[in-house]
Amino acid sequence: MLIELSEFNLKIFIFLIFPIFKRIEDIPRKAYISNDNQLFKTFRYFLSYSLCFIPFLIIKLRSKNTDNENKEKNPKVEGYSTNSYKSRGQINILLKKLNRKNNTLNILYLLILSALGWFCYYFRYFFNEKAYEYAKQSVGIFFIIFDYIVLSRIILKQKLYKHHFLFSLIIAVILLILFIRTIFYMDSEYMFKTFLFYFFLYICFGLYDIIGKRYMIIFFESPYFMMLIIGIINIIVLLIVDLFLYLLDSDIDGIIIGFQKNVTSVSKFFIFIIGIIIEWIWNIGIMLTIYYFTPCHYFMSEYISEYIYYIVNAFNSNDEFYSAVNIAIFSIAFFINFFCCLVFNEVIILNFCGLDYNTKKRIEERVSKDYTESLSKEIIEMEDDFDNEEETEN
Repeated sequence: MLIELSEFNLKIFIFLIFPIFKRIEDIPRKAYISNDNQLFKTFRYFLSYSLCFIPFLIIKLRSKNTDNENKEKNPKVEGYSTNSYKSRGQINILLKKLNRKNNTLNILYLLILSALGWFCYYFRYFFNEKAYEYAKQSVGIFFIIFDYIVLSRIILKQKLYKHHFLFSLIIAVILLILFIRTIFYMDSEYMFKTFLFYFFLYICFGLYDIIGKRYMIIFFESPYFMMLIIGIINIIVLLIVDLFLYLLDSDIDGIIIGFQKNVTSVSKFFIFIIGIIIEWIWNIGIMLTIYYFTPCHYFMSEYISEYIYYIVNAFNSNDEFYSAVNIAIFSIAFFINFFCCLVFNEVIILNFCGLDYNTKKRIEERVSKDYTESLSKEIIEMEDDFDNEEETEN
């Protein structure tokens, strides 16, 4: 077969399906938000993180039950010699010191991630311009892919091979064509600013996601735990800031004012909760994609989300940018580039021109084959040695 799917894994559906929830979240938000503000918006974003306590608690309870079952099956052996007791005590001291060091590093990572999460949100708020939206499906997507690949290479030491370089080049060329098409609808004064904005925006989000991946690898933590702690830290900080601002001037828009102006009835409160749940599904989808796969898989999800955004805007806007010709061009470009993204991330494997040689699946097959051959060789050598010994004895 010239084209084959990588090993089927239900987790693949995570990064293919959850982008839809980013756009669904607009529905409840529009239903109850009449006067939004950035502090209230940021609060809702990190409040959605706190819902991770549910899966985190379930995992902890299951883990505790498993530990109890293991203790019942393997009862503790009593009675130690003096020497073994002393050795065990020294090992425990060393383990405590190591744990103390790891705990400090763990906290440092979580504080950095919390600060980065806050910074990402406010960077977009302070520097975003409506004029940049025209280039979101071209320049925006380009820098998501470029920044995530470069940062993954630097921070996670992710290796790049022939199929990575070739298909990222194809994606870049197609996005360049889309950008040339977009130029006609943009003001020239925003051209350079657009590049700078998207470059730094996805540097920020890329650092957040990739350092998050590194944190989960180093400390063997689940995305639920990481998001829960980040959510709690930022919620506390936001509430302190908002309380200070409210006491300083009760007319300053913030979390308290946001609730007063928008969550004005029981029905709107329930819509508020539904919005938080949908936003949580979107956010946990990102982290599960990064956790189970790689940060580069995320830009596939973002690409799906941005295409949905483009099509929805096309139906709701009379702007010439969303003409039938442009919809056709952007749609064809999307499907070609999305296929290239699937090949880049090895969801699809191309079995020609050596494009499959350095995919994870082929590398594992070669390792398995080499191990089997090495093991067979050792068995044959052992059999030969055994036969030679028998002949010598006879």
